[in-house]
This record gives sequence, C-alpha cells and structure tokens, in this order.
Amino acid sequence: MLRKLTSVVAGLGMAALVLAFGGFDLTAAADDKKKDETPTIKEIMAKGHKGTDAYMGKVKAAVKGEKWDDAQKYAKAMLVFGEALGKNKPKKGDADSWKTLSEKYAADTKSLFDATEKKDAKAANEALGVIGGSCGGCHKVHK
Repeated sequence: MLRKLTSVVAGLGMAALVLAFGGFDLTAAADDKKKDETPTIKEIMAKGHKGTDAYMGKVKAAVKGEKWDDAQKYAKAMLVFGEALGKNKPKKGDADSWKTLSEKYAADTKSLFDATEKKDAKAANEALGVIGGSCGGCHKVHK
C-alpha cells in the first residue's frame, strides 16, 4: 500500500513538473506573440489613461515621490503606446488628422520619457499636462 502511494505521489510530482515547465514555455510563447502585436486604441487608452491605476497616474505619482525607476518604467510603457497609436485606424475622422494627432501624441510621450530619464520633475509634469490636455481634441474628431 505504501509503495503504491509513493508511486502515485512521485507520478503526480513528475506530472506537475512537466506541466509547470510546459506551461511556462507556452506562456513565454504567448508573451512573445503579444509583444509583436500592436496594442489597440482601446488598450492604449485604458491602460495608459483610464483611472488611477493607469500608466499616466503611475508616472505622476512616481515623479511626485521621486521614484525615478518607477517613473521611467511607466513612461517607457507610455512611449511604446505613443509609438503604437498611429499604427491603428480610428473609428472616424480623416487619415491626415489622425496622422497629425497620433504623431503629436508620440512626440509628447517621448518628451515624458525623456524627462523621466533626466529625472526632471518639472519637465515630466509639463509633459503629463500636455498629454492629459490633448484628449478632447483627438476624441472630438476620432472617437
């Protein structure tokens, strides 16, 4: 009986290891696939701007607390979003307007990232203000 129980436990342990490492590889492959995909406008707006848990709020809090590593991490995420936004097609509005506004957003997120790299709170807050103030103009035309 003890021998059978030991065999079952050992077998379950081996199965758990195989699944754990196999699952890890699948997760890594899924993450790699996600990295290649352009985030949608909805994802960019939700993760970047919506609520206090969004990257914009996190950058602002990190800058205020002088936690520059955190500020740079979240500003880098905003930079990636800034570069990706123009690769999407908006629900409405003309292509020229979208190109102009998405390029401005990309430049503004770059300014934010650069400010956090320099640990310049004033410039970071200015960039946050510019990005935050650009919502209405874009949404009016393209949302």
